[in-house]
Amino acid sequence: MMYGQAERLLELKRLEVEESRNGEKKIFAFTSGKGGTGKTFLSLNIAYALSQKKKILFIDLDQNLSNSNIMINEAPSKTLYSFFHGNNLLQELITETYPGLHFIFGDSGKLGYLKRKNSSISQLFNQMRELEAIYDFIFLDTGSGAGEEIFSVLLNADANIIVTTTEPTAIMDAYVMLKLLNGSGFNGDKAIIINKCIDAVDGKSAFNNLQLAANHFLNEKLNLLGTIDFDHAVSASIIAQELIVKREPSISISRQITELSRRIFEFADVLHDD
Repeated sequence: MMYGQAERLLELKRLEVEESRNGEKKIFAFTSGKGGTGKTFLSLNIAYALSQKKKILFIDLDQNLSNSNIMINEAPSKTLYSFFHGNNLLQELITETYPGLHFIFGDSGKLGYLKRKNSSISQLFNQMRELEAIYDFIFLDTGSGAGEEIFSVLLNADANIIVTTTEPTAIMDAYVMLKLLNGSGFNGDKAIIINKCIDAVDGKSAFNNLQLAANHFLNEKLNLLGTIDFDHAVSASIIAQELIVKREPSISISRQITELSRRIFEFADVLHDD
């Protein structure tokens, strides 16, 4: 009896999420399952590359461990802390950092930070949907792990982009995220990015391992958006607090990220046609 009630509640939650979505699919959540995959670095640089032709809103949802502002050397005056404490509307927190790329920053190390309940996440997405008319894409940078709050965000997003690396532990964590999303009733779209590869062959091999597990255990065919090579220039750009596609647009990794942004745009076009 208890199991049946739980299944019914899950189905009601899924239907509620589906009804909140409109025809266009613009909200993309970046997730990883574990730290150290380069998720924030990639999502920031992809957002900047896309912003050369589209208007992007980037929201840092890492629970009290946000660092996207540090990566671009910004000191925000207002953050999501104000929204979750009921002091500001979401649109009042937008920082227009670049012409086509705007931010809503999160927080790090705040005392008395409220745990976000499902109701506050729903309110967040309700206000986010109101901003869809202004932006071509809204990127959400989630925290690492697979906690309840993160999954509440992932279930509400139009698409989830899982960033992983070639390490076996990272591939396993990516598979776990896929499994949990399926088990949570997520009916949106999912795609994979393999980061920190030795080369394209290394990245494709890691993806094939993930695809084998997804085929066998989840009966799911995965969508590979692209692979990104390891490059020491990444560390240099993070230390300099500059986006690498802005700092060194002609180097190999910047070209790979720019190509990845094009593929995400094509991926979104397919979603809009569904």
